[in-house]
Amino acid sequence: MMNNRLITTNRLLAYLIAFSLICTSCSDDGVDTPSEPAPEIPPITTFEMDFESFPEDPGGRQILDPKAGARWAQARIGIAVWNTLIGVATIVPVAAFKASIAQSPEFIGDNTWQWTFDFDVAGIAHQAKLRGTLVSDGVDWSMLLSKEGEFTDYKWYAGHANATRTEGSWTLNFGPEQDKPFLQIDWSRNTDNTVAEVRYTSIDPDNVGIGSYIHFGINEETPYNAFYDIFDKTNDNLVEIEWNRETNEGRIKNPRFFEDENYHCWDSDLENVDC
Repeated sequence: MMNNRLITTNRLLAYLIAFSLICTSCSDDGVDTPSEPAPEIPPITTFEMDFESFPEDPGGRQILDPKAGARWAQARIGIAVWNTLIGVATIVPVAAFKASIAQSPEFIGDNTWQWTFDFDVAGIAHQAKLRGTLVSDGVDWSMLLSKEGEFTDYKWYAGHANATRTEGSWTLNFGPEQDKPFLQIDWSRNTDNTVAEVRYTSIDPDNVGIGSYIHFGINEETPYNAFYDIFDKTNDNLVEIEWNRETNEGRIKNPRFFEDENYHCWDSDLENVDC
């Protein structure tokens, strides 16, 4: 009888220990307790390209006819075209991204954290759920956006970042009306942002220029520490623009426009000079 009671007691203790081990990884509401803290959202510079860093004419000169010889103006027009094409299509997702950075996340299980918040675009209310899922090589991200009466939990973009947030990518859709791929965004940076790059590539299946891209970067090189590369897939033409962020001196290579493979330079006053 004593042996039977001892066996029963030992079994009960084993069950209790097993149950306690299971419950240590669960919260009261049945959601797993996170094994790691919430991931940090990558900076906005990994998503929104800086189109404002290229030098403007300090004298307020307007770009009228770049073919008249203003190499700086020819470079600026190419950048402005991409800025215009992308700007309207990214208003909502960029606003959501910026708003997410100030929010606090909630753990929802399955190694996933969620930032839930409201934000406005042109005075119109939207709702957002940004999800970050911890995976073996970093974090998988997805942004679900809603607009009352129009769309609910539409996955506007998704992406991946490595564990140190020094490189990753985003895939951006046009939006719920067209619901098709728009841009592939690839990015890299060092931890203090003194070296950083972001590239937008067209992945629209209906665009004849699919594969065209604009690539922006800053670095610590001399004499030029910033650049844009603009590739036109339709005409198989690569424009290379480099400049110094402090002096505004720069140069441009555009085989289709200049009809050669040479760089064409401008000085700190944005006037043409020999390279």
